[in-house]
Amino acid sequence: MSNFSVRTAFSVHEIDAGAWNQLSDRKPFQSHRWYVFGEQVMSDCRPIYLLAYADDTLIARASLWLVRNEPVPKMLGPLRRVAVAMLKRWPLLICRSPLAYTTGLVLADETRRPEILSEFAKASLIVASQQRASFVIFDYLSQANTRDWPRHFLVMSTPDPGTSMENRWASMDEYMASGRKKDRQHYKRVLREAEKLGIKIDRQVLAENIDEALPLIRNVERSHGALPNPWARHMLEHMEMVNGSFLTASTDKKLVGCGLVLEDNDSQMTSMLGLAENIPYVYFTLLYETLKLAFEHKVRLLRWGSGAYDVKQRLGFSFEDNGSLAFTAVNPYLQKILQWSN
Repeated sequence: MSNFSVRTAFSVHEIDAGAWNQLSDRKPFQSHRWYVFGEQVMSDCRPIYLLAYADDTLIARASLWLVRNEPVPKMLGPLRRVAVAMLKRWPLLICRSPLAYTTGLVLADETRRPEILSEFAKASLIVASQQRASFVIFDYLSQANTRDWPRHFLVMSTPDPGTSMENRWASMDEYMASGRKKDRQHYKRVLREAEKLGIKIDRQVLAENIDEALPLIRNVERSHGALPNPWARHMLEHMEMVNGSFLTASTDKKLVGCGLVLEDNDSQMTSMLGLAENIPYVYFTLLYETLKLAFEHKVRLLRWGSGAYDVKQRLGFSFEDNGSLAFTAVNPYLQKILQWSN
């Protein structure tokens, strides 16, 4: 018999912040404060926390979100519109850290993984059935976290892993000095050409021009075939909750680029990239400003998400081990069909 119990909470405010942060153990984008931010931004998604306690000690959690507006992958093609409509009626129950492209499954003791996963799997299906969800998904899993799932959960890999870089430098000059001459020349050329074009970079601790920035963000999403991030506006409106910095690029007071930088547990995440069309050097100017900000804030880890891998690898980023997911249908008959087809 397992000597732990699983409890359920429906807001992070119901959970002791000290116990939560002790379990998080400084993992990026897993702090209690980050989840307070997540609940504020994703107010249209119901949070449901599965909490494993041994006596009164929190030893594991699965942070679930009932999501009706999950951006649907472009690989579905013409079926995309149908899938969007279906998910509004039968939402997904997804285990993840909010807005951070990282797992919501956190365990203090990996040796207890099989029994904890078994209990979380049972509890998540009960909750999903109560909430009329269609699928239960645990995404952004590492390769090691694909083990020990109950047999009715299927495990698969996704094609677009995130990217990250450990910070070993105290300044932009030190970072550039450690790299290749070719990269230093590129950096100087970008700054020189951006100055010629009158591109000015500003940092905002409160986003002042959201209505002007959102069309630029949507430009980048369209160029990658992605559906609009449904929480973009709220992320910008509440970024001060997590030491956010909104980087803007402008020429003659016209906004031509932007990016949102968020921090948690000494880690930095860049998102909400926005670009005007046909204006060179804005993209790299924003990237270099993000690096400067990381060195100034002395973060230990930089995360830049997926895509543009050639650029990111050249700058020292490597692939994150977060490209797997485990999922199952809530309907038991559909579960069997998925197992048979697999």
